[in-house]
Amino acid sequence: MAQLNDWTCEFNGVVVGEPDSPISIAGVDGLLSAPEIRTSDITLVQRNGLWPGRDYMNGRTVTLTLEVYGATREEFTEALNALQAAFQPCTDELPFRFRFPGAAGDQTAYVKARVRRRSAPLDLNFAYRTCNMVVELYATSPFISGDEPRAIPVRSMKREGTEPGYSPVSHFVQYGSFNARPAVEIHGAVSPTLIDDVTGEFFGVNYTGTVRVDSAAQTVTDGVGASIAGLIKPGSVWPEYVPGAHRLRLLSNDEFTQATAAVSWVDRWV
Repeated sequence: MAQLNDWTCEFNGVVVGEPDSPISIAGVDGLLSAPEIRTSDITLVQRNGLWPGRDYMNGRTVTLTLEVYGATREEFTEALNALQAAFQPCTDELPFRFRFPGAAGDQTAYVKARVRRRSAPLDLNFAYRTCNMVVELYATSPFISGDEPRAIPVRSMKREGTEPGYSPVSHFVQYGSFNARPAVEIHGAVSPTLIDDVTGEFFGVNYTGTVRVDSAAQTVTDGVGASIAGLIKPGSVWPEYVPGAHRLRLLSNDEFTQATAAVSWVDRWV
């Protein structure tokens, strides 16, 4: 999808906040705030305090405050009609995309949400072609996701003749505030091992051929989709990248053939 300009957002085909647009953003709440929390603490009988349970995240409420101003009656009417058509209740979840400098890793991101409330009173300002509209969106997922997936290439060492060669290192930054669980696809390797030099954790498989790892689902398959989970090397940890800088290396038992890996994920924030 096309990247948004700074200080703009988009929902259901309507872009808000563009220069010279009759629709401006007056405020947004709920993107930097934590989502709703569902607790499972248990009340202690005849004792002070609670038994601590595990907390879980519910959905996320995003409230938009928009200002509509029309230079002409026709422009004002067209802008209001566009907002009413875009922010309709009782629809399926749609991506609310935004790009606000500093938020979501300073990139275009989105939440999938539905309209739960829309308020636009007709007051004295309305007669002067000005209307303040408040829209409440509700996302059943608490996560804010990057608009574009991230992909990091990693290569193994390739020895040339008697030269010792070197092990290439792929540097990247995980911008999300939530740990990334990537998908990894490895080609041309013999018993590959993917190592994160920052944490020291690794994931390896005693297999020759294409390897596909889904760390979120904790599955590893060959090129035709058959499970090879029984061939995971002892001590392996499913790839998971905390926020911040990382350094990846790919090792292969065949040092004369360069193996490649593609590590992909979507940055997420809460």
